[in-house]
Amino acid sequence: MVAHLNTGRFDCGYGELTVGFTLGAVTRGVMVGVVTWLCVIPFAGIHAEHPWAILYYGLAACLIMAFTGVLAALWAVKFDHLATVTNFVIMPLTFLSGTFYSVSRMPEPFRTASRFNPLFHLIDGFRYGFIGQSEQPLAFGAVFVLVLAVTLGVVVWRLFAVGYRLKT
Repeated sequence: MVAHLNTGRFDCGYGELTVGFTLGAVTRGVMVGVVTWLCVIPFAGIHAEHPWAILYYGLAACLIMAFTGVLAALWAVKFDHLATVTNFVIMPLTFLSGTFYSVSRMPEPFRTASRFNPLFHLIDGFRYGFIGQSEQPLAFGAVFVLVLAVTLGVVVWRLFAVGYRLKT
């Protein structure tokens, strides 16, 4: 970050913008998750079978949602456009991710399609962390999630670098 003494302005680089917005969203996501977990413990005696999986998939989910939020914010012209991303991208992916049911019970075209849903991999890995069971090999999901997070991060950084919809 460079401060201009004459104007009192601060200039941020693209990496700083990417890291700042992303870490702000990740911090919020982690705090919501921790507070939710602390509120549920007295009522539901939940324990962690594999804490590493909870940490990995929880942080990966926060990163992916943070990058998605920054992309949506850069794309949106009006506030209503953000609701479009939530209603037509995030919600359908959530409902088709196996959050509320086992994906193996779905009819065949949807079962195969769900394997390409990033939220399926996040939820499957997170569930494995708590109950020790998953619907697919965890190595594939871990790599899939990592590649998606890195790809989204590069896209966000690149959009900041070219100044996409940024005003000076």
